[in-house]
Amino acid sequence: MSLIVSVNISTAKTLIPLRLHRFDHEFFQIQRRSVHRSVARSITRKNSRVRLSNSEEPLETSSGKVLGNKQLPIFKAWNVPWDWKICLFVMFPYLMSIFLTGVVESAGLGGSSLPHFENAPSSPLSSDEAAIRLFFDELLKSIVKLSILYVLVSPHRPFPKDIFTYRWNQPFNLQNGWFLWGVGGLGVASSFVLLVKLFMSGSSAVIPNEVDPLQRLLPFIGASNVSTAALTSLLGIIAPICEETIYRGFLTTSLTKWFPVSASIAISSLVFTLAHHSPGKSLEIFIFGVVLGLVYAQTRNLLAPITMHACWNLGVIFTLMYLQ
Repeated sequence: MSLIVSVNISTAKTLIPLRLHRFDHEFFQIQRRSVHRSVARSITRKNSRVRLSNSEEPLETSSGKVLGNKQLPIFKAWNVPWDWKICLFVMFPYLMSIFLTGVVESAGLGGSSLPHFENAPSSPLSSDEAAIRLFFDELLKSIVKLSILYVLVSPHRPFPKDIFTYRWNQPFNLQNGWFLWGVGGLGVASSFVLLVKLFMSGSSAVIPNEVDPLQRLLPFIGASNVSTAALTSLLGIIAPICEETIYRGFLTTSLTKWFPVSASIAISSLVFTLAHHSPGKSLEIFIFGVVLGLVYAQTRNLLAPITMHACWNLGVIFTLMYLQ
């Protein structure tokens, strides 16, 4: 009996330390899992606070404005694949034209030049012959300008999807519909130009008495079906496509590589204004160019400014015909 009691006591002495060790090990594992869960919950709460902070506090960058963690499309810079040399080579003829015209005008040697169409008909040709001659002259110039642009930028193809894009789908989309924004931009530009004219006419500012450049073409519009078709095609199709592809599609896009979108639109609109050689209409043309740039920046579709430009030109022509 005493032997059995002694054996049980010795066995208990052996098992108790083992159970205590196992208990300590399990307790340590429970504590470690608890610490891990606490750390995970802390990290989750911190990340949620960071996401909430990012969504509530808009940030602004040099290339555009950011609302939360989404950048507004109109202030988003293009990913331009070419460098400043290409930009300079393409725009050099236009800059030289602006410079030389300024020199000629300041020297008092300039006549009544036409901003859009330098070779406006002034010879004793019939209205049909003069209109057709002007049409093909400007068509050839536009082909040469766009061909030079294509040759210089084509080595950088494929372009990003928002460069030199002409999308016909979704014309009435609220965010980037080309027809909706083109017509809407036309209304905005017309309203601003009208306000500027009213302000200038009511102020003491001296406004140069300058004939509207398009008005010089008025005698050839309505003279015959041929001359009317030639000049309306020139004003409504060729000129808008060529000018918008170069000034908005290339120049504005290229400038966003070095400047914010807003500054790029202003600079390209200034060049667009100077290229028209029309001092008396400079403010109106600049406003028109700025709205064209904003419409293009929002839609990223050249059909929008082309539509706006074409409607503007044709609207001016038909208004002058009605008032004649």
